[in-house]
Amino acid sequence: MASHVPEGYAPDRMRRYMAHFTSEAHLDGGKLGSTTDEERQARQREYTAVAKDYYDLVSPLYEQGWGQRFHYTPMAPGLSIDASMTEYEHEFARLAGLRAGMRVLDIGCGIGGPARTLARRVGCHIVGLSNNAWHIERGTALTKESGFEELVSFVQGDLMKLPFDDATFDAVYVFEALCYAPDPAAAYSEVWRVLKPGGLFALTDWAMTDRFVEGNLHHRGVRNWIEFGNGITRMPRVAEMRAALAETGFEVLHEENMAYRSHPGPWYFGPAGDVRWATTWGDFWKVFTMSPAFLFVVNGVYRLLVLVGILPREVLALIDTMWYCCRSVAMGGQLDIFTPMYLFATRKPGAGGDGKGKNKDKAGKGKGKGTGKGTGKGTGKGKEKSG
Repeated sequence: MASHVPEGYAPDRMRRYMAHFTSEAHLDGGKLGSTTDEERQARQREYTAVAKDYYDLVSPLYEQGWGQRFHYTPMAPGLSIDASMTEYEHEFARLAGLRAGMRVLDIGCGIGGPARTLARRVGCHIVGLSNNAWHIERGTALTKESGFEELVSFVQGDLMKLPFDDATFDAVYVFEALCYAPDPAAAYSEVWRVLKPGGLFALTDWAMTDRFVEGNLHHRGVRNWIEFGNGITRMPRVAEMRAALAETGFEVLHEENMAYRSHPGPWYFGPAGDVRWATTWGDFWKVFTMSPAFLFVVNGVYRLLVLVGILPREVLALIDTMWYCCRSVAMGGQLDIFTPMYLFATRKPGAGGDGKGKNKDKAGKGKGKGTGKGTGKGTGKGKEKSG
């Protein structure tokens, strides 16, 4: 375990998180996959606790295994995972319309990896928001170490009740965070409230795609595994996100499934443990530690250590949770029923906007001509409106 693991990291964190999904001491994939709508609705009412307990548990492991940026990325030809992330964040900043001097809110900032990249790239002033105290503490420390404390700061708060006055920010952005909101429309309304007239709102987020079929038991099982493995109480669908943005009043400037830009390998090669697409030895090891073979061996070793009393049994549930975290999103990507990077770049009408109110256009879904499996066969360019 890395040296930055918070003090008091203990099995009770695993028990707290599991209690939201099961009363048993072990995980049953069949039961998790067949979660009822009533059970999911009950968790939605506790969305804050579910997300907090999840990130209390996994954040140090995320940083140790994946890095300071808690998001996926479309792979760029010849680049490592980390370099592809940087290129992706730069492209996101362009699509979002971020500019130097802007006051910007980062909702669900994690430990501030994207915020530091964007501050370095653009020169905007970014406030990162997370409901997790360790994220704030760790993000503040890393930002100070990197010398960006003049541009990046952190605030603890609820994404459904943003702790800011009306019309505070020039722009708001989100990397894979509003999927934790129990109601997308309500979350977007909070963003609307804190944005200045003419302000920009861009998100790249987790969603079930139009290929997801609610009546397909396998599709539902994969979705339920994604939710458990990643602390999500209710995964939104792309159509729901689009409708909620229009209902709130945002003008959509660009819409695209950024997963289709991944080339030559799929975005999910990491969580699938597919080392064939690794371009560096560092990526090879990072991806190998998420592979079925590695997790099988680790699980066997840990079971032995639990059996002889060296480790508590909760460590087995932690290994299983990490299996669901990785494997479920890979399954969703392979089926093209899930994407972790559906992007909307929008604007709040007003000063600098067109003042037309609710956006009616639903074009520009960014599906290109590809299969949607990240093979790089499609254009993946989406459609834009002139700003």
